[in-house]
Parts: sequence; C-alpha cells; structure tokens
Amino acid sequence: MAEVNPTGEPVIEARNLSKAYRLYSNPYNRLLEKMPWNRGKQLYKEVNALQDVTFDVKPGECVGLVGTNGAGKSTLLKVLSGTTFPTSGSYVVRGRVTSLLELGAGFHQSFSGRENIFMNAAMMGFSRKEAQRKYDEIVDFSELGDFINAPVRTYSSGMAARLGFSVAVATDPDLLILDEILSVGDMNFQKKCFDKIWGFKKRGKSMFFCSHGLYQVRQICERAIWLRQGRVQLLADAVTVTNEYATYENNLLEGGDPSPYADTAKSPAEQDNPVVLGAEILDPVTGKVRNTFSPGDSAVIRVHIRNPRRERITVAVGAKRTDGTLCFAHTTQFAGMVVDFAEGHVTLHLDTLRLLSGEFGVPIWLFDENGVHLYQERPCPQNLIVQNRTKDLGLFLQDHRWSIEPRKN
Repeated sequence: MAEVNPTGEPVIEARNLSKAYRLYSNPYNRLLEKMPWNRGKQLYKEVNALQDVTFDVKPGECVGLVGTNGAGKSTLLKVLSGTTFPTSGSYVVRGRVTSLLELGAGFHQSFSGRENIFMNAAMMGFSRKEAQRKYDEIVDFSELGDFINAPVRTYSSGMAARLGFSVAVATDPDLLILDEILSVGDMNFQKKCFDKIWGFKKRGKSMFFCSHGLYQVRQICERAIWLRQGRVQLLADAVTVTNEYATYENNLLEGGDPSPYADTAKSPAEQDNPVVLGAEILDPVTGKVRNTFSPGDSAVIRVHIRNPRRERITVAVGAKRTDGTLCFAHTTQFAGMVVDFAEGHVTLHLDTLRLLSGEFGVPIWLFDENGVHLYQERPCPQNLIVQNRTKDLGLFLQDHRWSIEPRKN
C-alpha cells in the first residue's frame, strides 16, 4: 500500500508483520484439501518466513537489512514492495517508491529495449512526454548504445540488468528499496550504480538496503536490522548491528574460512580501475621486510597501488584471525587522507602494536572515495605474526592502570 508522504511521517511503518507459507508435499494436495471430505484436514506444512517484524524508516534515513540466507530478508522486501501480502500485521509505505529486487523482471522479451522503457514508464505513471524526457538519460546510463533497439530476448543477463537498473533509478523516487542487486554488469558499471545510489543519499532520499556486504551497510546506512529466522534479532545503529552479525557469522564457521579473501582479477576492460600491485610488512626502522613482532613494537604495512585515472580512492588495511575475526581495520577515508595519484604507495604505520600472541592475515581493500564501492580485496602475501613473551592473556593488550584503596578501620 502506498500514499503521499505527509511531512515528518516515516516513509515505512511496519507493525508486527508476519508471513507464513504453505508447503505441500505434492501439487495435488492443494486440490484435495478443498474437497468436502477433507475439510479441516491440514495437508501442508506451514513455514514462518516473518514473525512480528516491527520497525520504521524516517524521511531521509537509510536502513540496512542483514541476515543469513533464509532469514526472511527477501520476503520482507517483497511485502514492502507489494509483490506479496503479509499473513498478519500491517505496513504503510509513503511517497513514490522504486524497488530494485529483480532487475528486468518486468520486461517483455519480444519488445526492444526502447519499447520496454516506454512500457515501464507508463506502468510507473509517467506521461508520454515525461517518458520521452527521461529516455536519453536512461539509455546513456545503461550504456547499451544501438542495442537499445534490439529485442530484450537477445540481451545477455548483464545487459538486461543494466537496463533494469537504469529504468528504475530514473524515476527519482522518495524511497529506494534495494535487494542484493549492486553487482550489475562489469566493475565500471557497478561504480556508476554506487555513485547513483550515493547521490540519492546525499539528496536526502530514504533507502531500505539489503546486502551481504557489511562494509557497504556500515557506510550507507544510519541504522540496520538483523533478521534471524524471520524475527528481528537486533535493530540499532549500523555499526553495532554489523559488528554483532559478523561475530555471529564467525561463530558459525568451523575452523574458520579457508579462503576468506576474494582476489578479484581484472578483465582487460577493467585495467583502468585502481588496483593493488603488491603489499609488504616492514620494519619501520630498517625499512626491510619483517613480519614477526612483539606487543608494543612498531610495524609498517606498505601497499603499492596503481590508479590510472587518478580518481579519489579509499585504501583500507586490517588484521584478521584465522577464524575470520576482524581485529582492526583502518581506512584513509576515516583519517581524512586523499589518495588520487597515478601510482605510488600508501603506508599504514602501526606505532604501537596492541595485539598479543597470534598469526593474523592482513586484508587490503580498495574502495571509491566514499568507501562504498569495492574495487578490489586481496591479502598481503605475509601474515602478521605477534609473539608475546609475557603472561598477559587475550587478543590485545588494553592500556590500563590499577588503583588499590584499602578500607580504613
């Protein structure tokens, strides 16, 4: 349900939303259940996809949605988008809404891309004149060129997704509902999608954003919801929720993830994108390669980067235990540093290591200047090894002091 948004009212109000699905062992049971002699006999298994979900999204706010597969995220988004109905509870969505759930799902395969643009515009309530005004913008953004006049059935899945995204964001909605769809096309087009969404955020638009990319949720969203088995496990600020969810996911791993880093190889068309050429851990005094330290030592992690277009980028460096626990992650963005050279080094100086004994992987990430679009993630070839020769216990050594106050008789 949708209506014009009165000033100051939430763009989404959900109250005790629940959704149950009926699973039949075979299709005939649906019919048999309606027969008079089976009245009252249940021939299905009921599965609760959502249970008593309550939340608001304020005007201009971006709220994230995280959870494992099967947690109910897609069901919640479909309810809010009006493509399915809740079993119980209520919700209100105010203002013009665009849902980016399955890009291109509404396209007619025999129509050309151009014809589908005008057909979708009409379905969204645009006049022919408005659609004509948006047409060039949509085609330019999709980068389909002359393919816009070819039938959609001849498009690759990536081309159809490009057109779907371009049509959806051209509506200039008050609320964007986004499901895990920001992997549209190649890396350059993904960057355009992130920039477009970031532009919506800067203009004060509201967003409801579902993603497995926890870093993106932290960067884009003010608050987040963690769904677990159809219920709201946690609703709080995005940093708190993503940290709690990441801890939960790490606890599910048995012995850790054997390949926690995604080494994203570049295709020839993507060679102008920023890329990590290498990285090394160094002794800060001698400048020589060294990866074994003690708590309190200083260490240096130097990253070699190529950035042919000299665009502003964000470099992030962290330390991970073998069980996937992220012990720390520092970014140039949070430090207010500008990285826009064509090629060079970015160095993280760890002046006093607080980690205690352990061997830690060193993941390196390259993002756009907003820290949202991920260009590359790769590990440093060396692990950071910390050898503690004291009897201190734990993951790291916290700065601390003691005081003793005997009770006076």
